[in-house]
Amino acid sequence: MEAVLKDRIPVGVLGATGMVGARLVALLARHPWFRIAEAGASDRSAGSRLGDLLAGEEIGPLPEDVAALEVRPLEGAWSSPLLLSALPAAVARKVEAEAAAAGHLVVSNASAFRADPDVPLIIPEVNADHLELLERQKKRWPGGIVTNPNCVVTGLATALAPLHEAFGLERAVVTSLQATSGAGRPGPSAYDLVDNVLPLIPGEEEKISAEPKKILGTIGDEGLVPAPFALSATATRVPVIHGHTVSVSAGFRKRPSPEEAAEALTSFGSRIEGLGLPTAPAQPILVTHDPARPQPRLDRDAGGGMGVTVGRIRTDEVLGLSFLVLAHNLVRGAAGAALLNAELCRVKGLVEAAAERAP
Repeated sequence: MEAVLKDRIPVGVLGATGMVGARLVALLARHPWFRIAEAGASDRSAGSRLGDLLAGEEIGPLPEDVAALEVRPLEGAWSSPLLLSALPAAVARKVEAEAAAAGHLVVSNASAFRADPDVPLIIPEVNADHLELLERQKKRWPGGIVTNPNCVVTGLATALAPLHEAFGLERAVVTSLQATSGAGRPGPSAYDLVDNVLPLIPGEEEKISAEPKKILGTIGDEGLVPAPFALSATATRVPVIHGHTVSVSAGFRKRPSPEEAAEALTSFGSRIEGLGLPTAPAQPILVTHDPARPQPRLDRDAGGGMGVTVGRIRTDEVLGLSFLVLAHNLVRGAAGAALLNAELCRVKGLVEAAAERAP
């Protein structure tokens, strides 16, 4: 076992004790390519045993070598070439930039750098080619930052990608029904959510509106050109533990029938097919023809939590097409998304390049 551990690439986890960080730790604990060498968190957690801090999380038992890791402060030098970040945005802005300046490759779930024009916002099955933007970061720091989207946008943009490619998306109106775990801890109280829906999640609608345009955009001589469609978003919080559902109404240049839309989604060709990425689902988009699906309890764990389920595809009298999208917000929308991006970076040689630069 020790020889296997030594063969794996050392990874540091920034923000290892939060909900997303805990999921990252669990996914990395038995990963065939990566091993957790360092785990960082806030000063109040530093010095504690990682396993003790994560004892209350829904991640199952950890291997003893992972549980025994001493949590370190976020500040200071890191030895791992690859850092996976689950930090809050306000903290990430400083810590991730310092790590990139020190030569590390930072693969981040945080929103701090997602909107930066030179920082790739990646869903590997959709826009793996956007890693080209890392070349443009070299004028800022020797390392690099790669981000994954907002937890709603991951499922939404994955579903929109084949439809945009086939029919030309022009406009969309979306309403999210977001699970409580997306708010982190402490999150909304049970009193606020039982028998209730919260009709506003501050800051969320702006991300849902902007990020799909960047993801579905194209790389030109001057950098990234966002996709030109219009998207209006309403973000709500509902009494569901895990799994974000999105109701979508969309208009296209070439108006598809529900059958044509379902075929485009089912036959979507992943941009990472054949790369052998361990976290990639066998089928990124699953179409259900059951009129009562998708449902969070029944469908959020599809593909080990990495599948995106689309259902209720139907004609919309106003825009043309309506459907529902569901994805697990902590896996496909957060920890699993970051880990899949790290795997993509590894097969593209970016992790090895960071290892040559790392202190």
